[in-house]
Amino acid sequence: MSVPMHQLPEQQPSVWQPTSVEEAIQLKHKWGNDAVLVAGGTWLRTRWENGLSPIPQHFISLGRILVLSGLTVNSQGQVHIGPALSIADLMKNELVQQKCGLLVQACSEIAAPSIRNLASIGGNVMTRTGDLIPALLVMDAQIMCTDGQNERMIALKDWLAAPHGAPDEIMTGIIVQTTAGLESRDSTEIAAKNLEDGKPTDGQLAAAIEKEFIHEFYLKVGRREAFTPSVITVAGRLSLHADGTVTDIALAAGGGNAVPARFSALEAGMIGKPLTKAALQILHKGVMADFNAVADDYAGVAYRKQTAANLIISECFKAWHKGGGAYAP
Repeated sequence: MSVPMHQLPEQQPSVWQPTSVEEAIQLKHKWGNDAVLVAGGTWLRTRWENGLSPIPQHFISLGRILVLSGLTVNSQGQVHIGPALSIADLMKNELVQQKCGLLVQACSEIAAPSIRNLASIGGNVMTRTGDLIPALLVMDAQIMCTDGQNERMIALKDWLAAPHGAPDEIMTGIIVQTTAGLESRDSTEIAAKNLEDGKPTDGQLAAAIEKEFIHEFYLKVGRREAFTPSVITVAGRLSLHADGTVTDIALAAGGGNAVPARFSALEAGMIGKPLTKAALQILHKGVMADFNAVADDYAGVAYRKQTAANLIISECFKAWHKGGGAYAP
């Protein structure tokens, strides 16, 4: 780590390596603001090197807490990801590759391979501006946290909207629904709802399910081709019936210093309606209005809003065209 001499602390930091969540929380309680919890430390390092945060006296490493680096799936198709799991290991996991393609794509856009070997998924989320967050929002991710005594689960979108959590709280898991689970659940429910007969036969239900079309996307715009901070990051998932009707939609945008968020009001307004050219125009205006972009030295608010809206509508148009919307009015 390259830090100017005048920024180095008088005493070199101590490194603590707890083997349980409870021990890590006890150490954080003991040292308070003089300690920081560290998984990969890649984001923290950039802040120290740029003088944005002081180097703490104590590092509490999460690397030896095995439960924070695991990955499991339950019978509902939900994947429980340990927050200390590196982005590289997450990408290599066969289950994630098969069932969470959107997340794998987002991971591939993070920094360079050497950084992904160290950076953790939890660290990316804890920054509140990480490029993985739009994809996780679209996947309806939930966050699990504990203060050592009580564990809570909260939707990622609500966690982002709330003030920063308790300083001594540790993230213990990120829960996402696999694509296969979403397709099975949503398509069955939607197919049954769309059939006029209240009691569809198995054949009718199967035929209706086959007409569902799902399109997912993740796009990142940076200042260069690779290994660059994002200017804009967008993600989405659309489910369309064969007639072009939107049966499910999730859209999110972030980038730069903006806290990523879903476009919940716009999504609600699209459900049950055909994804026509007129609807896409309305959606474009809505994204422009609702995206809470933040300007910096590289791009202004207007540019970020325009880019986010263009990217999202471009992908929605692809879904509309591939899903049969090209033949709709």
